[in-house]
Amino acid sequence: MEKNLIELITPVFFVLLIVELIVGYAVKKPVYRFKDSVSNLTAGIYMQVFTVFVTVGLLSIYAWVYKNFGMFKISDTSVWGWIACYVLADFCYYWYHRHGHEINVFWASHVAHHQSEDYNYTVALRQGIFQNLFSLPFYLPLAVIGFSPLMFVLCIQVNFAYQFWIHTRLIGKLGILEYILNTPSQHRVHHARNPKYIDKNYAGTFAIWDRMLGTYIEEEDEPIFGIVKPLQTWSPVHAQIHHFEDLFKMAWKTKNWKDKFLVWFKPPGWQPSDIGEFISPPEIDKNTYKKFNTHIPATLMTYSAVQFALGIGASMIYIEFKKELPLFEMLILGFYVLWTFWNISAIFETKTSGMISEIVRMSSIAAISFLFPMDFTGVEKLRMLLSEEWILALPRILQIGSLVSLTVLGSFLISQKRFFSVRGQKAQAQSTF
Repeated sequence: MEKNLIELITPVFFVLLIVELIVGYAVKKPVYRFKDSVSNLTAGIYMQVFTVFVTVGLLSIYAWVYKNFGMFKISDTSVWGWIACYVLADFCYYWYHRHGHEINVFWASHVAHHQSEDYNYTVALRQGIFQNLFSLPFYLPLAVIGFSPLMFVLCIQVNFAYQFWIHTRLIGKLGILEYILNTPSQHRVHHARNPKYIDKNYAGTFAIWDRMLGTYIEEEDEPIFGIVKPLQTWSPVHAQIHHFEDLFKMAWKTKNWKDKFLVWFKPPGWQPSDIGEFISPPEIDKNTYKKFNTHIPATLMTYSAVQFALGIGASMIYIEFKKELPLFEMLILGFYVLWTFWNISAIFETKTSGMISEIVRMSSIAAISFLFPMDFTGVEKLRMLLSEEWILALPRILQIGSLVSLTVLGSFLISQKRFFSVRGQKAQAQSTF
């Protein structure tokens, strides 16, 4: 396949996202906050950028096991073979997902998906960049049974696509389907931080696994979304590594050499005896609970929205052409995509470092557009999407755009100098935009 299924149906995801946004406002139940949604989509884009360097290696291992140890070599033209592969892949996913919550190092790779305090279709796209590194052992039994790499990949992608639609607050319980399929109601519970809901409802597609294995719970109390220790930042980098940092600190701090090893494989909340007791999820006071939010001037909000839209465009180009670009260009474009979204997150928190970094980024774009001819392979690929007139105008567009951006940023810093005088101004936890 030249394109994987997820890339092909990504436009459908965004259509559903827009529909959910409109319906939410129509029924007076808005489910989106701009900065949180940007944070969610940023995590998804980070995962897409890093996936390029992981997927090929993992699939190569799967293919090698299938070729050398596959017992039955099940035909990919068999309808029953596809059904069996999907059901078993979903069962493997259940165990992969469950271990992703019950073992610290696995949780560190998966926690990014659960950090949002909202619950909407952007959360479905919020993913951990390291989690695929831990997935392969759970799926290798499929290779040993004899399901081909093609069957494996398609079943996993369909499973992921299925899970997109259940990330919503706008769909209630679905009657008899609750006994068969994973539904929005069941998955809301899974994303909740209410103590009674922790470590429940791991299913991908079929709810039967949770019911059989004792991890099912019905949605009763209203879920409060997020993780037990709220992230309290928009930073996409901190979102991906913060639990790894906590584990490293704990392993360094304990004096027990056995615990230095065990800390990685114990469940979240566990601590070495010389550090403290097990940390249980606290009860949540709904009267005082407020979601994390930050407030920035309208100028910066508008600037961030424009750069986010441009960053999404660059991300789509990266995803579309990543396999056709020379390695150097792929790395540079990937770096600029990640840099763009990191700067936006820092601006959301009114960090001076973010403003300075954004000025450096825009200055580098201006320098490249002035000093280098636009004869990169990536520019040639754009001819498939843009007319020749737009291609010829690209250097001038980059020059004008970067200079306008630098003017906006510089003017704001000069006029709002005091706004950034407090280093890393603490974000105010408020539930409004």
